[in-house]
Amino acid sequence: MYKILFIVFILNSFILSAQGIGVGKRIDMTDKLGLDKNSGQFAQIFVPDYFSVSQDGKFLLVFHIHSASWAAEDEVYKSNTNAVLFNIHLGGFSSSYQNYFSNQDNFQKILDLVVNELGANDIIDDPQLESLIITSFSAGYGGVREVLKTQNYYDKIDALTLADGLHSNLEANLMKEQMKDFLRFANDASDKKKIMLLTHSSILTYTYANTTETADYLINNINSVRANYNAVDEIGTQYSKADTGYFHVKGYRGNTADDHMKHLYNMHLMLKHVVDIMSIPTSVDEVEKKQNYGYKLMQNYPNPFNPSTKIKYQIPGQSLPEGSRARNDNTSVTLSGVEEFCVTLKVYDILGREVATIVNEEKAAGEYEVKFYGGSLSSGFYFYQLSAGNYFETKKMMLLN
Repeated sequence: MYKILFIVFILNSFILSAQGIGVGKRIDMTDKLGLDKNSGQFAQIFVPDYFSVSQDGKFLLVFHIHSASWAAEDEVYKSNTNAVLFNIHLGGFSSSYQNYFSNQDNFQKILDLVVNELGANDIIDDPQLESLIITSFSAGYGGVREVLKTQNYYDKIDALTLADGLHSNLEANLMKEQMKDFLRFANDASDKKKIMLLTHSSILTYTYANTTETADYLINNINSVRANYNAVDEIGTQYSKADTGYFHVKGYRGNTADDHMKHLYNMHLMLKHVVDIMSIPTSVDEVEKKQNYGYKLMQNYPNPFNPSTKIKYQIPGQSLPEGSRARNDNTSVTLSGVEEFCVTLKVYDILGREVATIVNEEKAAGEYEVKFYGGSLSSGFYFYQLSAGNYFETKKMMLLN
């Protein structure tokens, strides 16, 4: 087991030099936070190129603890989350994060700096933090545990995701103490007051509680149930799950360093799940708003791609009185009174020339997925544009032959 952990530590250091797919603006925060560059510490703000600023300056912040900059960027970019990312890396062990965030002023200092930098760099006029998601991989839980101890910080956090990274002491009283704020968050998530997602591998530890044991601790103490479940996804083979309210656990097989790292590489799956939950309407007004304005064009996946990629999009529907007549904004109404839109999805090259029409037909409300094959095209950037009614949205993708 110690050999596995050593390999994981080496991999955590090695991946700092790797590259991801994120495109956007980066602001180095290492010096402003007084971190030690020589020991590999760093901090960074990342604003994806598709980031859309709200009129009131409010923004969603994804606060990630422990990983290479590219991996945290991919978490946001692959999930196509309209958010600003802050990522901090302090080393390979949880004690580094525990020590840093045990100074309770450091977390607020970071939040204030993020807001100031967004304004100073002309990214958002009068930026205001609206929602906060904390995500963590592996050793990052040491920092999360310290942050949750402060009531003011706890209240600010809307969602928490832990990717194969929650450990504690095995001694019962110490475990209870170290897990109490995670348990509190899990209880709030089960009551749909917060959102909490965990994934864990099957790596065993013998001198402290592993991620399976800590997940079981939370599951058992909020009266949830771990159910058998067989599925395979980008992380690996899932064998169990627990779902109570907005508390979700996914258990995976695998006890190697590579199995552990797959939880890092696929954090975008967890973030997308969180954002989907946050977008669930909670009132009649929100339901109506979602029905009338809930268009959405997702980032293609995979991206970059070769030779094919998938594109998902969402068309909202609005039930109209039967007998309503067709309107003049590219919509029509079926006999059942359901509004349909003339939907087009086209691909353009870097010069704006149309190279393909993927969709050109009337669509009712729903989520759709189409496949685009680019085998006959040259490598490079392309743009795909969705048009439906008065809605237009364009996103960028990369083909690598």
